[in-house]
Amino acid sequence: MTKETEKTVWRDKADTEESVREKEFEHGSTAAIPRKAFMGELPIKQRACLEIIGAGGKRKVIELGEGELTIGRSPPCRIQLRRAIVSRSHARVTFRNEEYHLEDLGSTNGTYVNGIKVERCILRNNDQIDIGGVKMLFSEEKTLQKL
Repeated sequence: MTKETEKTVWRDKADTEESVREKEFEHGSTAAIPRKAFMGELPIKQRACLEIIGAGGKRKVIELGEGELTIGRSPPCRIQLRRAIVSRSHARVTFRNEEYHLEDLGSTNGTYVNGIKVERCILRNNDQIDIGGVKMLFSEEKTLQKL
């Protein structure tokens, strides 16, 4: 009987983004490799925004960056929705791993994406968000820049 081994790529805490080493494992273990480690730096231009659709067709566009954005009723929230059914700190949008994430912060009335109640989810282009009856449209555009 022969022992089969599988060659995989692995990383440990001492590795940097650029130094990814190969090692043989007997049980075929695998690990996530950051895109930069095997593809290098890609010149991607990314733009994302939330379009708030208010009463009477009013629209307001909020540009999203790489920081955190809180949605709620209280004044410290970057998007402040003054409705009684919106919690003080209702939801949060964050940028992680090159994606935008939406997370409900334990609100009383919930956060909905495309009509489905969510606790957390990754946002995709043209997702429709509903918080306390306020509709928002998530738009994202990624383009590869010419070198």
